[in-house]
Amino acid sequence: MSTQKKTLPVERDDTPHLILATDLDGTFLAGDPLARQHLYRLVDEHPRIRLAWITGRGLEAVMPLLSDPALPRPDYLICDVGATVVDGRSLQPLQPLQSTIDARWPGERPVAEAMREFPALQRQDVPQERRCSYFCEPGALEPQRAGIERAARDLGCSVLYSADLYLDILPPRTDKGRTLAALAAQLRLPRERILVAGDTLNDLSMYEAGFRGVCVGESEPALLDATRELDHVLHAEAPGCGGILEAIEHFGLLAGDESARPASADTEHGKADLVMVYHRLPYEEAVENGALVRRRPSSPNGIIPSLLSFFGKGQAGSWVAWSIDDPKQGAFETHTSVDADNYPQLTAVRVPLSKAEVDAFYKRFSKEAFWPMLHTFWERARFREEDWKIFLRVNRRFAEAAAAEAAPGATVWLHDYNLWMVPGRLRELRPDLKIAFFHHTYFPSADIFNVVPWRREILGSLLSCDYIGFHIPRQVENFVDVVRGAMPTEVLARESCAPRFLTYGCAVGLDTMTTRLRIHGREIGLGAHPVGTDLGRIRSVLAQPAVRNGLEKLRREISPRKLVLSIERLDYTKGTLEKLEAFDRLLEAQPQLQGKVTWW
Repeated sequence: MSTQKKTLPVERDDTPHLILATDLDGTFLAGDPLARQHLYRLVDEHPRIRLAWITGRGLEAVMPLLSDPALPRPDYLICDVGATVVDGRSLQPLQPLQSTIDARWPGERPVAEAMREFPALQRQDVPQERRCSYFCEPGALEPQRAGIERAARDLGCSVLYSADLYLDILPPRTDKGRTLAALAAQLRLPRERILVAGDTLNDLSMYEAGFRGVCVGESEPALLDATRELDHVLHAEAPGCGGILEAIEHFGLLAGDESARPASADTEHGKADLVMVYHRLPYEEAVENGALVRRRPSSPNGIIPSLLSFFGKGQAGSWVAWSIDDPKQGAFETHTSVDADNYPQLTAVRVPLSKAEVDAFYKRFSKEAFWPMLHTFWERARFREEDWKIFLRVNRRFAEAAAAEAAPGATVWLHDYNLWMVPGRLRELRPDLKIAFFHHTYFPSADIFNVVPWRREILGSLLSCDYIGFHIPRQVENFVDVVRGAMPTEVLARESCAPRFLTYGCAVGLDTMTTRLRIHGREIGLGAHPVGTDLGRIRSVLAQPAVRNGLEKLRREISPRKLVLSIERLDYTKGTLEKLEAFDRLLEAQPQLQGKVTWW
């Protein structure tokens, strides 16, 4: 007996105030967005609430939902209409409960063979275990019902019907209610604290098991009829999560509990209609004579001037970035001006990070884990769980800063892989915002990206955006391939890449690209937008006398030779060595160029 107990999740010492056992589609995943936000925060942040998802989906089909950062992680998962039961964190079977169900199941093949006798049944093409699911055309099920039930009895199985259109062949004495009751008994969960929630007839067994329950608004009429006389079942008015919140109040399950109100529910709104979020400030900070001073960026980073161009001509907004919080510099200033002359209405919002956090989040983890992977040097990538936790913490701070800065309905524009986990947290804090993300680095193919241990979490966060942009169509399609390998994905729109992009004449060319996806009921726009150069700024610089004089001097120094000029960081992803080797091969292949071409 003690050996079996070791396979169970670690129990909390405190008795839970509420165990919410809920169906997914039409229930926990449905309802008004504000009601969903309220319930999800309550479950996430209340220390004595446990969550069980009880669904007809198979475990494989549920796993993509575990990547959605907006959804609370369940403590327990009951899938396949009660035939699969696992720990919600480890996804390991809960024993001996699972093995008991397994022992009653004759196997998929005998069941499928027996059901071939009934031509009206169409096997559902969905992932499932320890059950076989079928669809039947309206009116075609009733004439075959007796034969189906007889064949199931001969196999030692049960039949579960739903809406007179669907049926499941299950292990005997297996359904959502029985499995939940067995789970409660095994883990000694107080039955009086369990609240079940559903909306279709295949949820009926949960109410028949005697648990307090709620049929959420817009439930299937057959379920409402079957539970109308049950005193322990509430028929809520609000659909989905709103109905669950009604039931929590109706049954007084959190009555008098001050911690029932989520701590983050009081997030304040700011005034910025455009919030730019990038890891770097639009200026450099340095310490001179013990004081913190600001200077124009000296780094050859081309992203900062590109983003600053959106705030020209008096465009108002905020720029969120990190800054080192050094106690030696006195009180930390969260808001500063950027450039009173050129960007008079742009405010810099400084996210305070310690030097150790910056080193771990940016210099070590981002550059040692994600940077090589994104540039297809996956063998150089080093993934550390402790660094990932710091990465998550820093990204949460960025999300909280952006949420506090944005006006109602504002656009928050996030930039680059360092902030992958911001969209998920930001969507949770501010569902009213329009969230866009631009990926400035290359996005690799699925076989490269999938080496990342936290790929599902990253995708779940990115798919909280309304729009995701990349440089070229190939990167868009790489992203789509990664998503399709992780979760059910519907492509809603595609467009031709030509004439804007090269297609067959380019090594990374494509003829069409995806522009809109639907995932988990949400639609996400995609696009390719090569970041160009500010031609006006270049012409302005070239017009300066000092610059013209410098160019003339350079021409005199190198004349009559040609100059190959390369300006970049000494980073292995830039191919510096390969470029030098290519120049060397050029001179070998074209000896007449020797002495006539130089490299700087």
